[in-house]
Amino acid sequence: MFRMMSNGRVPNKPVKQRPSESHEPVSAERGRKLILEHRAWDGMRVLGHLDLSGASALYNLPENLTCESLDIRDCVNLTILPKGLHVTYWIELAGSGITSLPAGHGFVLHWRGVRVSDSIAFESQSITGQDILNVENVELRRVLIERLGYETFLQQVGGLIRDRDRDAGGERQLVYIPFEDDEPLMVLKVTCPSTGHTHILRVPPYMRSCHQAAAWIAGFDNPDDYHPLIEA
Repeated sequence: MFRMMSNGRVPNKPVKQRPSESHEPVSAERGRKLILEHRAWDGMRVLGHLDLSGASALYNLPENLTCESLDIRDCVNLTILPKGLHVTYWIELAGSGITSLPAGHGFVLHWRGVRVSDSIAFESQSITGQDILNVENVELRRVLIERLGYETFLQQVGGLIRDRDRDAGGERQLVYIPFEDDEPLMVLKVTCPSTGHTHILRVPPYMRSCHQAAAWIAGFDNPDDYHPLIEA
């Protein structure tokens, strides 16, 4: 009956229309929505701070995008910034897929809220543990440790063992590195029983035992409630 009334043609399913390109600026909330839905247009102007953090499905941004500040933290699949991007203040790029920028790009770069240079953001292999120990700025030092990696930092500067025990992977250690002007860096060093790979996992500085640290990593506030058959 339906096909007879429509002369054998079935109406097409309605398609979500892309917004018309506009020279008028959009709000930060609408700008985020349009970009994440892949409906943004080149030359879009966003009012205020554009927060795209954690958008793992984001692969590109519109060309000639304008905003006051831009947060692409943990946008792991965003590997390049668009042509003509204009950001008035800063770009937060910790954990993003951006691994380099052209020389003389002019952007102010942040890493977890701390202003960093290109070398810190993109050339972590040039950092050494001793360099980090000589840094007086506490926040910058934390960024540098993250960029170098906890395992490499521990290998280069050593640490003090607070506790040790054994699990299915072998010996594990609770190691800390004290700082005069900041809380100590505390990590749990464990070995995966399946792969034999050593993992260095950061834990709060108030941990007192390997078991307590492992319980915290597993999401237990009370270590007495943590009774795994195999810890890895």
